[in-house]
Order: sequence, then structure tokens, then C-alpha cells
Amino acid sequence: MKTIRILAFCALLASAASLGRAELNQIWTGTLVDASCYATDSTQSGNDHLDMRKCGTACLKMGKPAGIVTADKKFFILLAPSPDIAEYVGQTIRVTGKFRNGAILVDKLEVKTGTGWVAAKLSAMM
Repeated sequence: MKTIRILAFCALLASAASLGRAELNQIWTGTLVDASCYATDSTQSGNDHLDMRKCGTACLKMGKPAGIVTADKKFFILLAPSPDIAEYVGQTIRVTGKFRNGAILVDKLEVKTGTGWVAAKLSAMM
């Protein structure tokens, strides 16, 4: 009986310790891409694909997933409302968020301007 109490206490202590650790945000910088086109052809990191101008913007406005390609050519899906960031396809962005299951859960997305960074307005995700 004493052993069971000790084990239960240890389990309770371990779960309380894990609740106390907050997951920290990370920051990524790179180019905003239309993930569906980029996954098909990694040369399509801009906004114009094949003969269609602003293809990336059109795809994100339809709700297709967005992605980021970092300077070292790493690609991540962005878990953010794509229509909210569609106008920034092909531009340099800075994303603050958490890395989850191979994708980035976006807390904040900023777009590089001539003088600094401007935060994009993101709708609440369900």
C-alpha cells in the first residue's frame, strides 16, 4: 500500500512539473510561398508560376496552405489562415510560433519592409 502511495505521489509530481514548463516560441525568417505549388516544384518560390501572374496569392486566397522557405532552403507548412497572408506571397517574412508535427503553428507573422517589419493581421483560428 505504501509503495502505491509513493508511486502515485511521484506520478502527480511528474505531471505537475510538465504543466509548469511552457512551450517556447521560435522565430523563422524566409520567403512566404504557396505550399501546394512549392511542394510540386521547389523553383516556384515567388508569386508568379508558369504563365499565371500572382498565382500564389490566388491559391492562398482560396485557402490552400502557406509555407515558408528559409535561407538554408528548409520548407515548413504554416498553420495560419492563408487568405490573411495571401498578399505577401514571394516576400520576406518573419514568423513567431511553435514547431508542431513538422509544421509551424503561427502566433505572429511579420513582413519585411524597407525600414523594418510590419505585423500581418491574422484572424483567429478555430
